[in-house]
Amino acid sequence: MATSTPNQGSCSKEVTSSRIGLPALDISAAFPQATPASIFPPSASDYYQFDDLLSPEVKALQRKVREVMEKEVAPIIAPYWEKAEFPFHVIPKLATLSVAGGTIKGYGCPGLSITGSAIATAEIARVDASCSTFILAHSSLAMLTIALCGSEAQKQKYLPSLAQLHTVACWALTEPDYGSDASSLRTMATKVAGGWIIDGQKRWIANSTFADVLVVFARNTSTNQINGFIVKKDAPGLRTTKIENKIGMRIVQNCDILFKKVFVPDEDRLPGVNSFQDTNKVLAVSRVIVAWQPIGISMGVFDMCHRYLKERKQFGVPLAAFQINQEKLVRMLGMDFLEGKGDCLSWSRITWWQWNLD
Repeated sequence: MATSTPNQGSCSKEVTSSRIGLPALDISAAFPQATPASIFPPSASDYYQFDDLLSPEVKALQRKVREVMEKEVAPIIAPYWEKAEFPFHVIPKLATLSVAGGTIKGYGCPGLSITGSAIATAEIARVDASCSTFILAHSSLAMLTIALCGSEAQKQKYLPSLAQLHTVACWALTEPDYGSDASSLRTMATKVAGGWIIDGQKRWIANSTFADVLVVFARNTSTNQINGFIVKKDAPGLRTTKIENKIGMRIVQNCDILFKKVFVPDEDRLPGVNSFQDTNKVLAVSRVIVAWQPIGISMGVFDMCHRYLKERKQFGVPLAAFQINQEKLVRMLGMDFLEGKGDCLSWSRITWWQWNLD
């Protein structure tokens, strides 16, 4: 029976260790049939021609957002997903889209229709869901709250810079013990001379590691009602901690926020938030826009799968030639687009009509 010498064992370990931890092969070498995701595929998901129902203005916006996302964001986004870091150099590129502020009119905001804002959100999500979450938290939640519930002075002070993405906002409602049951939140706001003292904790707040402005909801200790406040990032007693080891939305910088006797001046209390019903005014509009995020994600998934099935060959033919794969694509077209996109488009138009009627 052969036995290994100590030298042989040492050599074996050296060979094994030399094969571990090597950089991944370039995708073109590892998988020559596949086009890398950094080269985003053309849109193939509008099977029912919903885009024909869009106005010329919305179509132009759609083309603009799609071009920037495919050419500027898709090629660089994968490493940031791997590292769970935010690509700050993408913010100026997103600013060129002129979609921050969405439906808000004036104050440097684009004044889009709900459908226009929704289509822009879907196109961003089609390429990267995390980028769309960044815009949603900043625009459809934080900015919209200031626009609907802020004073004229607050709108003039904050919205123009936020619309240009010169500054970034986050929206702090969710707490460790209260997510869906957000109206039961326990962060407290106590009136003091010249302002308010906020104590409590928020969780899963997107953008909050780097946000310049935090829109915060807290319970008034005198009235027991929910009030809204604008908090600056450098406020004493404010601490943000990034939530690590996420599986999804890895680029989104979700945080725990701790408020320990944070002073907010009277001028930064949102006068239009006096109960949770006022918070719901914001959610009523933002939910329509948020509903388009999974539509956009599904569009991107379909486009990727569609290209892959045509490129990848087995048994001498493309995978797209097999009926089981065709059925999966058809199911996506039926469930995600005929039902989902059609419903969202109708919902967007009805909400816009009701909003303008009011």
